[in-house]
Amino acid sequence: MSIKKTIAGAACDIVAMVRTRIELFGLEFNVETSRLFGMLGLASAALVCLLLSAVVFSILIIAYFWDTPQRLITIALLAAVYGVAGLCMLAILCRRLKFAARPFDATLQELNRDLQMLALFKHDAPAQQSEDMAERQGESLQDNSREMRRRSPP
Repeated sequence: MSIKKTIAGAACDIVAMVRTRIELFGLEFNVETSRLFGMLGLASAALVCLLLSAVVFSILIIAYFWDTPQRLITIALLAAVYGVAGLCMLAILCRRLKFAARPFDATLQELNRDLQMLALFKHDAPAQQSEDMAERQGESLQDNSREMRRRSPP
């Protein structure tokens, strides 16, 4: 085999590998974007409903205790309850953000596998090892695309 054919084959393989990684990144980006907007929409709707409910409930309680000497204590207790509830929700949000899955994790894994495969080529690995690595890479790409389809919202 001539050097031209070898270089052309390697270039084709590299271009195909880059194209596959870009497609995987695009798929993951779409999944993450739709997930984020879905969560933001749901959180916004829930927030509006809960705020309206809290306001109406607060007015009801204040109206009930208005003619009693405990009306200021009632208002203070309502404010304290809402403050504690807000702090609890903030703590839950911080915990979820801290332990959330890394976005684009599958793309990073594939790029790491590519680096490992290129390192094998750099150190003149036998042809069988490179074929095995390419086969594993194809299987992992199929697994990642199945996982992305499974995680994407309906």
